[in-house]
Amino acid sequence: MSQGRAFTPEQKEMILESLKDYLELGFSRSRACKMVGFDETTLSKWLSNDEALSMKVQGWENAMNKLALANIRDAMIKESETEDARKDTSKWWSERKMRDDFSTKTEVKEESDVNITYKWDNDNDNDSVQA
Repeated sequence: MSQGRAFTPEQKEMILESLKDYLELGFSRSRACKMVGFDETTLSKWLSNDEALSMKVQGWENAMNKLALANIRDAMIKESETEDARKDTSKWWSERKMRDDFSTKTEVKEESDVNITYKWDNDNDNDSVQA
Protein backbone atom coordinates (compact mmCIF):
# COMPACT_ATOMS: atom_id res chain seq x y z
CA MET A 1 0.00 0.00 0.00
CA SER A 2 1.28 3.43 -0.82
CA GLN A 3 1.97 5.84 2.00
CA GLY A 4 -0.78 8.35 2.72
CA ARG A 5 -3.52 6.43 0.95
CA ALA A 6 -6.89 7.43 2.28
CA PHE A 7 -9.50 4.78 2.91
CA THR A 8 -13.19 5.44 2.60
CA PRO A 9 -15.25 4.79 5.74
CA GLU A 10 -16.67 1.69 4.01
CA GLN A 11 -13.18 0.34 3.22
CA LYS A 12 -12.02 1.01 6.77
CA GLU A 13 -15.06 -0.81 8.19
CA MET A 14 -14.46 -3.77 5.85
CA ILE A 15 -10.79 -3.98 6.88
CA LEU A 16 -11.70 -3.82 10.58
CA GLU A 17 -14.33 -6.56 10.19
CA SER A 18 -11.71 -8.77 8.51
CA LEU A 19 -9.27 -8.16 11.37
CA LYS A 20 -11.96 -8.76 14.00
CA ASP A 21 -12.33 -12.42 13.03
CA TYR A 22 -8.64 -13.09 13.62
CA LEU A 23 -8.29 -10.96 16.74
CA GLU A 24 -11.24 -12.72 18.37
CA LEU A 25 -9.50 -16.05 17.69
CA GLY A 26 -6.45 -14.88 19.63
CA PHE A 27 -4.13 -13.80 16.81
CA SER A 28 -1.80 -10.88 17.56
CA ARG A 29 -2.44 -7.61 15.76
CA SER A 30 0.64 -8.19 13.66
CA ARG A 31 -0.42 -11.69 12.62
CA ALA A 32 -4.03 -10.64 11.99
CA CYS A 33 -2.84 -7.85 9.68
CA LYS A 34 -0.63 -10.30 7.80
CA MET A 35 -3.53 -12.74 7.46
CA VAL A 36 -5.70 -10.12 5.71
CA GLY A 37 -2.85 -8.40 3.85
CA PHE A 38 -3.09 -5.11 5.70
CA ASP A 39 -0.29 -2.82 6.89
CA GLU A 40 0.07 -2.99 10.67
CA THR A 41 1.40 0.57 10.92
CA THR A 42 -1.83 1.89 9.38
CA LEU A 43 -3.82 0.00 12.02
CA SER A 44 -1.57 1.45 14.74
CA LYS A 45 -2.21 4.97 13.42
CA TRP A 46 -5.95 4.39 13.33
CA LEU A 47 -5.90 3.14 16.92
CA SER A 48 -3.74 5.98 18.23
CA ASN A 49 -6.09 8.52 16.63
CA ASP A 50 -9.36 6.91 17.75
CA GLU A 51 -9.73 5.90 21.40
CA ALA A 52 -13.14 4.27 20.84
CA LEU A 53 -11.72 2.10 18.05
CA SER A 54 -8.76 1.20 20.25
CA MET A 55 -11.13 0.04 22.99
CA LYS A 56 -13.17 -1.97 20.48
CA VAL A 57 -10.04 -3.73 19.17
CA GLN A 58 -8.91 -4.49 22.74
CA GLY A 59 -12.30 -6.09 23.33
CA TRP A 60 -11.85 -8.27 20.26
CA GLU A 61 -8.37 -9.25 21.47
CA ASN A 62 -9.74 -10.26 24.87
CA ALA A 63 -12.54 -12.45 23.48
CA MET A 64 -10.46 -15.63 23.69
CA ASN A 65 -9.17 -14.72 27.15
CA LYS A 66 -12.76 -14.23 28.30
CA LEU A 67 -13.72 -17.64 26.92
CA ALA A 68 -10.71 -19.29 28.56
CA LEU A 69 -11.55 -17.74 31.92
CA ALA A 70 -15.20 -18.77 31.58
CA ASN A 71 -14.09 -22.33 30.83
CA ILE A 72 -11.81 -22.35 33.87
CA ARG A 73 -14.66 -21.07 36.04
CA ASP A 74 -17.07 -23.70 34.65
CA ALA A 75 -14.47 -26.45 35.06
CA MET A 76 -13.86 -25.46 38.67
CA ILE A 77 -17.57 -25.63 39.37
CA LYS A 78 -17.91 -29.04 37.67
CA GLU A 79 -14.58 -30.42 38.86
CA SER A 80 -16.08 -32.39 41.71
CA GLU A 81 -18.60 -34.03 39.38
CA THR A 82 -16.49 -35.03 36.38
CA GLU A 83 -13.16 -34.42 34.65
CA ASP A 84 -13.72 -31.63 32.13
CA ALA A 85 -11.23 -31.57 29.22
CA ARG A 86 -11.79 -27.84 28.66
CA LYS A 87 -9.95 -27.12 31.89
CA ASP A 88 -6.57 -28.23 30.51
CA THR A 89 -7.04 -26.35 27.24
CA SER A 90 -8.10 -23.20 29.05
CA LYS A 91 -5.18 -23.53 31.47
CA TRP A 92 -2.80 -23.88 28.53
CA TRP A 93 -4.27 -20.77 26.85
CA SER A 94 -4.16 -18.72 30.04
CA GLU A 95 -0.53 -19.59 30.81
CA ARG A 96 0.53 -18.46 27.34
CA LYS A 97 -1.72 -15.50 26.62
CA MET A 98 -2.19 -14.06 30.12
CA ARG A 99 1.30 -14.74 31.45
CA ASP A 100 1.28 -12.06 34.14
CA ASP A 101 -1.65 -13.70 35.89
CA PHE A 102 -1.36 -17.40 35.05
CA SER A 103 2.19 -18.45 34.17
CA THR A 104 4.16 -20.85 36.32
CA LYS A 105 6.73 -18.92 38.33
CA THR A 106 10.47 -19.43 38.30
CA GLU A 107 12.85 -17.63 40.64
CA VAL A 108 16.62 -17.76 40.35
CA LYS A 109 18.83 -16.82 43.30
CA GLU A 110 22.60 -16.61 42.93
CA GLU A 111 24.79 -17.17 45.93
CA SER A 112 28.53 -17.96 46.01
CA ASP A 113 28.87 -19.54 42.55
CA VAL A 114 25.79 -21.73 43.02
CA ASN A 115 22.57 -21.07 41.14
CA ILE A 116 19.45 -22.20 42.92
CA THR A 117 16.19 -22.33 40.99
CA TYR A 118 12.84 -22.62 42.75
CA LYS A 119 9.86 -23.74 40.68
CA TRP A 120 6.27 -23.66 41.81
CA ASP A 121 3.66 -25.86 40.20
CA ASN A 122 0.35 -24.39 41.31
CA ASP A 123 -1.66 -27.41 40.19
CA ASN A 124 0.19 -30.46 41.44
CA ASP A 125 2.06 -29.31 44.53
CA ASN A 126 5.24 -30.47 42.78
CA ASP A 127 7.50 -27.67 43.92
CA SER A 128 11.13 -28.29 43.14
CA VAL A 129 14.52 -26.87 43.91
CA GLN A 130 17.51 -27.30 41.61
CA ALA A 131 21.07 -26.45 42.51
